[in-house]
Amino acid sequence: MMTFTIREVLEGIAEVIEGENGLRDSLEQLREPYGLAEEHSWPAGVKVLKAAPDHVEKAWGSRYPALILYCEKVHSRPTERLRRFSGEAQVGVEVRVTQDRLEGITDQLHYYTDAVRDVLERSRGCIGPGLYLSGETAVQVEAVKKGGSHFLQSSRISCTVIINRE
Repeated sequence: MMTFTIREVLEGIAEVIEGENGLRDSLEQLREPYGLAEEHSWPAGVKVLKAAPDHVEKAWGSRYPALILYCEKVHSRPTERLRRFSGEAQVGVEVRVTQDRLEGITDQLHYYTDAVRDVLERSRGCIGPGLYLSGETAVQVEAVKKGGSHFLQSSRISCTVIINRE
């Protein structure tokens, strides 16, 4: 018998985002429609954590744009007989951007948010043993607030990982 760990789910999503045909490809494809120059910055990498931006900055320093990955909830649905676990995990990918001017910060956030959403939707299917990315996403964009370089804005992309383990 084999169960799953939340860590496996998060590692699977991180691999999808950072792997081949992942975020870099989506960012490249979206650069022209957003009218961005080639020197636009790449996210520093995916960090697994759920914390307020000010706590992250105090603990790790600030490096933006940032992608924060976390598990929002796990829901068991024991509908499949002979399975040790069947259900789903809701995973959140938070995108954080910052700059010293208010002008253009939301466009920058939309660029990275659309790229993450694109990767998750294109990567639907198996992401590990008994783990399946549904391809369904939901996006929530937060208001600009004080933080980072001066202004900080974030969005959260939620996706579902279906889990079936024997």
